[in-house]
Amino acid sequence: MRKVALALIAVVVVLAGVVGFGLLRTPTEVSSSVDPDVTVHCDGSIAEDACVSWGDAVLADGAPSFTFDMENLVRLELKRPVLGFGSTCEAAYFTGRNPNDAVWTEEVLCGAD
Repeated sequence: MRKVALALIAVVVVLAGVVGFGLLRTPTEVSSSVDPDVTVHCDGSIAEDACVSWGDAVLADGAPSFTFDMENLVRLELKRPVLGFGSTCEAAYFTGRNPNDAVWTEEVLCGAD
């Protein structure tokens, strides 16, 4: 029983370290090659070149809604699930009019690391 408890504690500590490391890494910010006026913001776990290609792939699909025009877009934020499991991630779209409030969020396929 004692070994099981120690093993559980070890698993919790390792998971906490992995999550903490992912949350503390500096986010990646790059300019899109599809639209250089748009800054693509990715979690710290995403490399710069992967962030550009993932952001460009999302932007190439066009506007996900009639809520905003793509020419007003200034920032695209891409986030992975906290533990990195799952095939869907989140994209948030920001316009110059409200640069701190997302005008649209949606689930997107996760890009490559």
